[in-house]
Formats: sequence, C-alpha cells, structure tokens
Amino acid sequence: MASAIPGIIATFISAADYSSTPYRLVRISAADTVTRCDAPSDPNKWPIGVLTDEVGAASGDPVSVQISGIAKLEAGGTVAAGNSIATDSDGKGVKTVTVADFCIGIALEAATSGDIFSVAIQRFPYTA
Repeated sequence: MASAIPGIIATFISAADYSSTPYRLVRISAADTVTRCDAPSDPNKWPIGVLTDEVGAASGDPVSVQISGIAKLEAGGTVAAGNSIATDSDGKGVKTVTVADFCIGIALEAATSGDIFSVAIQRFPYTA
C-alpha cells in the first residue's frame, strides 16, 4: 500500500490542467512553473519532484510538488521494490536500466502500470 512521508513540499505554477493526474513526475519549464516530465535522458527535462494530490484545476493554478521524502507515484509499468525509478513520456514512474536516464528515486514496493506506489526521492543519474 502506497504511503507518503513528506519532506519538502514546494508550490509552483501549473503549466497545464493536472487535476486528474496527481502523483506524476514534473520538471521546471519556466520560472516558478512546472510541467509533466516526458524525457528521462534529456538533462534539461529532469524531474524536480512529484505532484501531490493538491493539484490545481487549470493552467496557471498553484500546485504542490513533493521534492524530498517518500512520495506516492503512479507506475507506468512493472516496478519491483529496489528498482531505480525514472520517468516515462507521461510523467509516470518506470524502472530504468538506461545509463542516460536521470532517476527520481528508489521504489519501496512493487507495482504494475496504473498502481500508486511509494518511492524514496533521491535524484541521481543511472549508472550500470
């Protein structure tokens, strides 16, 4: 069962309507603004954190982003506890074994696509 232990939660401005998609990875897209992650190996698009369930209803609304601690994250595929987690093209957490990917953290439990699972936020580049 996914659980969260918030560390730092920061407020940013939403670049789009994310009200129906909390628990996704986001990146900085402009000053004080976040957008959903879509490219795990582009260093200009690495995740800053995970959207919480306090998500604005429209573009330009404030959103809460968990940037440390243990966060809830939606799985974009099969994940095992201990996997290094990066983003897929829709901001969901996926297991990575690609050296160019930037990881948001370590999975604390198993999940399948669409599940919400716990991840310990620890940003690092994946190395084999």
